[in-house]
Order: sequence, then structure tokens, then C-alpha cells
Amino acid sequence: MDRLGTIESIDQARRSLAQRIARVTEPTLAGQSGSCVRGVLRIQVKMARTDALSWLDAQKAQVKVYWADRNKQFEMAGIGQAETVGIDQPFSYRELFSRLNDGLAGADPEVRYYGGIRFSNHQLADPGWKVFGACRFVLPRFELYNHNEESTLVCNLVYHRDRPLPLSEILSELDDITFPPEKGEWRIPAMLGRRDDPDEAGWRQNVESAIQLLDHGAVQKIVLARKSYFEFNHDLNPLAILQRLTLAMPECFHFCYNPEPGVAFIGATPERLYMRQGTLIQSEAIAGTRPRGATRKADEELSQDLLHSDKDLREHRFVVQGIRETLTPLCQRLAIGDEISILRLAQCQHLASYLEGTLGNGVSDADILHHLQPTPAVGGYPTSAALEEIDRLEPFDRGWYAGPIGWVSHDTTEFAVAIRSGLVEGSKLYLYSGAGIVEGSTADEEWNEIENKIGDFIKVLTPIRH
Repeated sequence: MDRLGTIESIDQARRSLAQRIARVTEPTLAGQSGSCVRGVLRIQVKMARTDALSWLDAQKAQVKVYWADRNKQFEMAGIGQAETVGIDQPFSYRELFSRLNDGLAGADPEVRYYGGIRFSNHQLADPGWKVFGACRFVLPRFELYNHNEESTLVCNLVYHRDRPLPLSEILSELDDITFPPEKGEWRIPAMLGRRDDPDEAGWRQNVESAIQLLDHGAVQKIVLARKSYFEFNHDLNPLAILQRLTLAMPECFHFCYNPEPGVAFIGATPERLYMRQGTLIQSEAIAGTRPRGATRKADEELSQDLLHSDKDLREHRFVVQGIRETLTPLCQRLAIGDEISILRLAQCQHLASYLEGTLGNGVSDADILHHLQPTPAVGGYPTSAALEEIDRLEPFDRGWYAGPIGWVSHDTTEFAVAIRSGLVEGSKLYLYSGAGIVEGSTADEEWNEIENKIGDFIKVLTPIRH
């Protein structure tokens, strides 16, 4: 990595980054890569604190990506493509991570590829999802990286021994980067209408079919999802929606993957799939839902009702059991928290349990994802049987909804579960959310649970009057 100390002026930071890019020579790259024929040079300069979403919104790049972790320790806004690893057809996780690991070989630990993976690897994609591919990860050309109270401007250079770097083109892209003087004015156009797929009648039929599966012992839990379609009178700005989501749902991972203008996958998810740091792995089981109470007393009563609900505790146990069965063969040690806790979000609250383990020798991210995705929280239990029924019952393609979304670096990986999410296509927005069907579930209650889950998303779609 090519580093520089603290710089207060944004203009000075841009000039300094340009100078450091212009000084990159073949000997510099040879020193970075040793005997390698390919490598990644990460050049960065610190600068005055900058609002990442406003900065991202101001850029004209074709590709944009955003990620913020749940603790708000870091956020990244990226533009352009230093490199993209994508597969458009059904694939194996080993194939995907072979390509990602090739890209990360010899790279600085802070180099990260950001992206996502489809929920179902074998379904054909609906037209709206085709641009995302079966999986797609991007190493941004430029990043605005915020860590705690510091901002850093980054340029990622991917070089090959047998071809020159397009430095003049990269410097021109840097010249095109703008820094807005203040936070953007986030406007949402007027909503024209909404419809749901399935509608209430179709949902009731699906839930009744799921309950028959439970009665026959085919599954013990199945997660059915709904796609809600909203149309607006003008094209949507996905970053305007995301900015409001960060305020409405601050306890979540926030993400945006914008593979081309006018199309974006955005979301605010509370659920980590897993985080791996070396051989340490952390995961969590989240299931069971109640709304938040209007008063502290009402909120606590709802929490206690959730903690003592036989139906919700069973749903939660299936998730814990499924993750335990998946991770145990991969780990030398696996510990599960003794107590079930309450995860409180702005609009709802969930049962949560946390798992931590030490991976066995040679266990890779490809192994983890192959076994762990999807968990019973978004698929069902037993998983394989539930997935077959989801394919049969759901009238739409989930795309990246409920799939893994996050980032991969040399020795650390973090994926969230892409729930509480939506697909933006011009003036259209498709929201996705699901509910776990177990013994004791009713169609009306599960319909209302989904409405509650997407409630914050719907609230931010209401234009602010000036």
C-alpha cells in the first residue's frame, strides 16, 4: 500500500493522490509484486471528514457500490471498476473464491472486493436481476473510506506484467470526481401505486400449502417471501432511499450495489450471515418477530411475549439448529450463547442467538458458504426440502434478495443476509421480505409480519414536504 499522512484539505488530497498515481512506474510495480505477473497497488491519502453517501451521489460513474457495517466503524463508497469478478450462470463457491483469491493474492490486507450472490444458484434470473449475474464482486477504482472519524480517498490499481497501466485514463477519472460542499438534498418522487406478488389471496393459498407440508412432515419450517411493487412518477435515486434508511434503521448493515445507471440493489439488513477473521468465525440466528411498542412499557410487554411464545421459540430453534449442524463439521470449536436475546430495530424486534467458533484446518470461505447459505432464517428446515418448496410456491425470482452480500479481503470476510432490501429499476421499486411458517402460523399474522418488516422502507418513500 502507498500511504500518506493526514491531509485536511480535500483539494490537497486530490492533488496528492494524483501525484502519487502519476509516479507509479514499472519498477514500482515490480517492487510491489516481486515475481508475480499480476497485483494490486492501493494508493490512499487521508483527508477532511466527508459524507460518503453525498459524495457517492455526486459522482457520474457508471458503477457505484456502498457498504456500511452495523457498528458504523467503517463505511465505503466506491466508484468505477479496477476489477470485477462475476459469473452469470450457475457456479460453485469454489470457482468464485478461486477467482477472488487470485485477485487478492499478494494484495494489501485492506483491499476488498464488494458484492453479492443470488439466493438460488439454479433458478433463471428475472430480467431485472440479469445485470447482477449469479454473483458479482467489484474492486472499486476509487473509494471514499470512512473509519471512525477519519476519511480516506483511495485509488486501486490492478496491474499485469504484460500490459501497461492506463494511468492517463485513471488520472482523468480522478479529475472527474467531485466533492459536494454539503450533504445532498434527498428527494423522493410521488408514489403512483402499489401491488403485491402474491396478493393477499395468493399469499393465503401459499401459507395453506406450507401448513400442509408441515402437517405431512415434509418440512418443519419454510420461509415464504413476498415481492411488493411500487411505481413513482419519476425515476428514483437509490441513494436518496438508502440515505433515509440509514436514519430510519441505524442498527443495520447498509448496502447499495449499482451495476449500471438506473438499476440498484439496496437494503438495510439487521442480520449477519458470518464474519471470518483468520480462523475465527462468528454467525447469528435471528427469527421470530414482534412490532415495537409505542411506550417503554408496551415495548417490554411485546418483548416478553416474544421471549415466551412457543411458536416463535420453535421457529428460532430451527435456525439455531440449522446453523449449528452446518458449522459443527467445519469447526474445531463452536460456542453458542446460552441465552436468547432481543434484537431491537426501529420498527420491529427479533429473537437472536450468537455463535462463535474456530474453523478447522483448511476450511475456506467457499466451504462456509456452500454449507451455510441459505440458513433456516431465510430458507427453512430441513433446508434442501424447504428450498424445493420455495421454488414451487413463490411466483417470482428472489434474485439477490436473502442471498449473501458483503465483502472479501485477503484474511477477513463479512457477509450479511440481504433481507429488508429492494431492487430499483428506473421509476420502479421492488421490495422483498419473508416470514417463517411453522406449526401455529396463520396467513393473516404472517402477512402483517411482512408489512411490519418493510414498514421502515415504506415510510422513507413518503416525500418530505418543503
